[in-house]
Amino acid sequence: MNMRLDLPRTMFVTNSLTGGGAERATNILVNALTDAGALVSLVAVNYSTADLIVPRCEIFELNRPWQGGLKTLLSAYFQLHLIIKKWSPEVIVLNCDAPELLGSLLLGKHTTVVVEHASQPWGTRKTMGRVVRRILKLRRANWVAVSSHLRIWPNNSAPDSWISNATIQKQGDIRTKVDKKRTVRDLRISRLVYVGRLSNEKQPGWVLEIAKQAGLPTIFFGEGGLRESLSKKSSQSDVVAEFPGYVSDPWGLIASGDLLIMPSMFEGDGLVLVESLANRVPLLVNAIPDLLRFCLPERNYCDSPSQFVQRITDYSENLLELRVPDEASLKILNERLPEKIAGKWIDFLITLK
Repeated sequence: MNMRLDLPRTMFVTNSLTGGGAERATNILVNALTDAGALVSLVAVNYSTADLIVPRCEIFELNRPWQGGLKTLLSAYFQLHLIIKKWSPEVIVLNCDAPELLGSLLLGKHTTVVVEHASQPWGTRKTMGRVVRRILKLRRANWVAVSSHLRIWPNNSAPDSWISNATIQKQGDIRTKVDKKRTVRDLRISRLVYVGRLSNEKQPGWVLEIAKQAGLPTIFFGEGGLRESLSKKSSQSDVVAEFPGYVSDPWGLIASGDLLIMPSMFEGDGLVLVESLANRVPLLVNAIPDLLRFCLPERNYCDSPSQFVQRITDYSENLLELRVPDEASLKILNERLPEKIAGKWIDFLITLK
């Protein structure tokens, strides 16, 4: 480990140790900062199992139940106060809704940083979100957006800094290559894959519609409020669909013949897309501004379920043509190397001293 940097003691607060792109990205970041010699800690508000990326800094788990009520939120708030009193952070970095809510009410002389992970944060709790962000603004919070296309909701203001999320890149692991023991039939599209939250803004229902029209089975890696209705709809539509729930490394379960479908209505940083590039997984994505900014080949973009089906038909016998070329992938991935992203955070944290 490098010598300690002259940086403020920084505490990152996140929803949980695992569960989504923001959580994974935070784990990667605290590890990169720790390796660089920064003194950081991590607070996980909600209970969860361990992530594929295990944080190497000091961790505090509040173990609040998911979707717990006011009582559990108050308990988490008082626990967080005790942790802050013990650890004495100079900077507290808030990631996502629950940490923002708790952070807006914290007392102390620390500097607050809020990370904007989505183009439309706070989901169905917009009124509460506006109140929380008003308080944070009055308390002179600093704002970091994870993508240059993001502005700070709800006032559409510019952040103090834009810093992308880091991703871990696997070297030499081409999951979609044709193994010598396999036949050319492995180049055919044989299954559709969805990775992410099962929520309205991700439009997982499109995947069922596409699978039905294309006559293909599908698998949904993820949890969310739509899981039960999707499962029921798949049975009614005679679509063969699997719902294994949240999986820490879905890319390890991608098989030859699998095609990733990303039908999101809107995205923040598009981490599922980025991780698919790191794992060289063939994909089709919705042609929304949040994903068009990645400048993938035109064949990887679709603007409706019918166009997804048509593209699947066009490439049904040549799946690997839907894998983004290495040159284009590396251009995106090299900007998200953990050490590079840690360097940008170090430069930003220095300004807060």
